[in-house]
Amino acid sequence: MSNTVLESLIDMESSIWVFGYGSLTWKPNFIYKSKEIGYIHGYQRRFWQGNVTHRGTVNKPGRVATLIRSEKDDVWGVAYKIDGRNHILKALSYLNKRESKLGGYNTVVENFFARNQEIRKVLVYTATTENEHYLGPCNMATMATEIMSANGEAGSNTEYVTRLAEYVRKNIPEEKDLHLFTLEKYILYLTQRRNVNHHVNDTVIPMTYDRLIGEIRT
Repeated sequence: MSNTVLESLIDMESSIWVFGYGSLTWKPNFIYKSKEIGYIHGYQRRFWQGNVTHRGTVNKPGRVATLIRSEKDDVWGVAYKIDGRNHILKALSYLNKRESKLGGYNTVVENFFARNQEIRKVLVYTATTENEHYLGPCNMATMATEIMSANGEAGSNTEYVTRLAEYVRKNIPEEKDLHLFTLEKYILYLTQRRNVNHHVNDTVIPMTYDRLIGEIRT
């Protein structure tokens, strides 16, 4: 979002709504008037966006959530209402730096469907495949391994994924995000295995991708 668009939005609106589906669900870091749980339609949440500041580095990028188009799907999250010009300015300036300048995200406006059946317009940050930090899809074992090895200014990439999964599970039971919860399961399983030496006759058993899938499914 450019400074011109930011100023125009602030001048036009006395309040705005911002939709969070990643760390904004549990760590907004801006002042808001109220919040509501609900969903936007036509997307899936995927950990395909790289991050080289908050949850990773240039040498070891983290993986954070973004949205991909999927006409039949919904993504549940939290919408925050921000009131007043000063609060809107501070919040959008912060988000513009955090999500757009550092994170590689663009902004779109979507309909938000709240639990109470109200529909409102929300500002959504989402990354495109053209941005320089985009990593794209890979198998879950590789993705989990990349996440476990990444750390940034805000903390570990593992914390980012597991806290998001924990928040969604506790606060948004309507969300059945198989991608998120499967990734969490891989990370927790591999973390547990990290501190356990797997030996047979003093020989370490290699953890192949096929074997990992087999053990997780049991």
